[in-house]
Amino acid sequence: MLDVAESRVAIIACLDEAEVLDRLSDVGGAFRARVSADELLLVGPATAAADLLAQATTHLARAGSSGLAIDVTDAWSVCTVAGDGIAQMWARLSENRLPDERPAFVQGAVASVPAKAIVGDSQIHVLTPSNLGHHIPHRILDTCQDLAPHVSAPRQFAVRGAGAMAATAGAGVAR
Repeated sequence: MLDVAESRVAIIACLDEAEVLDRLSDVGGAFRARVSADELLLVGPATAAADLLAQATTHLARAGSSGLAIDVTDAWSVCTVAGDGIAQMWARLSENRLPDERPAFVQGAVASVPAKAIVGDSQIHVLTPSNLGHHIPHRILDTCQDLAPHVSAPRQFAVRGAGAMAATAGAGVAR
């Protein structure tokens, strides 16, 4: 059975030199998703948006850089899929492999649209541009009917798994 739900998130983009972003310590327990050498996304519960932005802005100011931290939450839609069938669901919708070590961050096409994913032990959070937010849940419901998908009420974002929120993903980014 697959549980499909919208996740309420805060997504803060931090843009700066790699060395500055590398020194950004644990920020409010947010998941750290390294998009590229000069871009890091902090992904946490929607209730933490202001705190995440303030902490990231403070770090960049202390670093003396010209970096930028900006709340980009509205640019993204996050669909969380949980359950025993997430590996089969992922195999049907993406050519990206699921990393063994979790939590992990993966970038690439999912259901033929650009996406980023945070992979936990028993869940996958799929981030897509907000204008495509409807696409992933619809494709799961259509493509994975044999896995008994059902839609649940929206919930706060949380990463479950060993080392959950404190992990920094990026070194093992699959494409």
